[in-house]
Amino acid sequence: MEAGNYMNEYFKNYRYRNEYGDYEDGCALLAARQLHEVSGDEAYFSFIKNYADTFLSEEGGIRGDSQEAFSADWVHAGRIFFFLYRTTKEEKYRKAFESVMNRLCDYPRCECGNFVYRGEQPEEILDALYRIQPFYMEYETVYGKKEKYNDIIGQFENAQKIMCGGGDRSIRSTVQYLAALADTMDNMSIQIYEQYRKLQDMFKEMLKVVLGKRDAESGLMQKNVDGGTENGIDIFGSAVIGYCILKACRMGIILKEKYVGTGMEIVEKLMAEIKPSESTEEICAAIMAYGQYLQTKKEICGPKFAG
Repeated sequence: MEAGNYMNEYFKNYRYRNEYGDYEDGCALLAARQLHEVSGDEAYFSFIKNYADTFLSEEGGIRGDSQEAFSADWVHAGRIFFFLYRTTKEEKYRKAFESVMNRLCDYPRCECGNFVYRGEQPEEILDALYRIQPFYMEYETVYGKKEKYNDIIGQFENAQKIMCGGGDRSIRSTVQYLAALADTMDNMSIQIYEQYRKLQDMFKEMLKVVLGKRDAESGLMQKNVDGGTENGIDIFGSAVIGYCILKACRMGIILKEKYVGTGMEIVEKLMAEIKPSESTEEICAAIMAYGQYLQTKKEICGPKFAG
């Protein structure tokens, strides 16, 4: 996939769904935000703002808002409201993320206390973690006085028990868990060091597990790590692990001297494999990974990698 022009065309041709909070829309919005942060290209900002303005009233009400309609995917897409409010200072975006947070306060939880996504199976609890916790942490850090940090950390501790409690987790769930950790830590105050360190240790432990399943021949993640009749490159899994490694290196969660080469290699191999026919989720995950790749070149690798 040719990165630069392809990504511009992708967002030009992307069509939002008819209702707010579709999961694929959320993936596209976060990918566009990633590219805007790297490039400063206003086309990506416009893509995000046009989406929000399509579904928000001037008073910040979300079209279709109700407790019945609310879902983890609403929270996932709602992460852009923080970005828009920081950038524009328009009150409707603040009211929008306040509305999402108010709904989240009454969102269903499983017996262990974690938010759920459609059901209470382990994979669904991990899906909820990926969709909800980065938003929850950003709200608490900036607007909630950090009062719910214990709740957030506790949900990750419960998830860690799920990940390490026996039984194989899918590559998808494992990399989403890593992304939830990285994105949540990115929105967390490092001054709350003990709690930050807990998440950092969880990330390091799970990263070793994931990299141990990396395919030696392709350098990427396989759909079936133990083989199988329908094996092949797992585009989403490869993209998310590349994204997580490079973001964690940039944040200092892991040692860049040890991991940055691996992360760069994964993204380079991924971009050579991915095709325009991949799903929205896969393409947007690849864009997120590529955005981290560009930021890593700029911030860590230095001018010799900047070509």
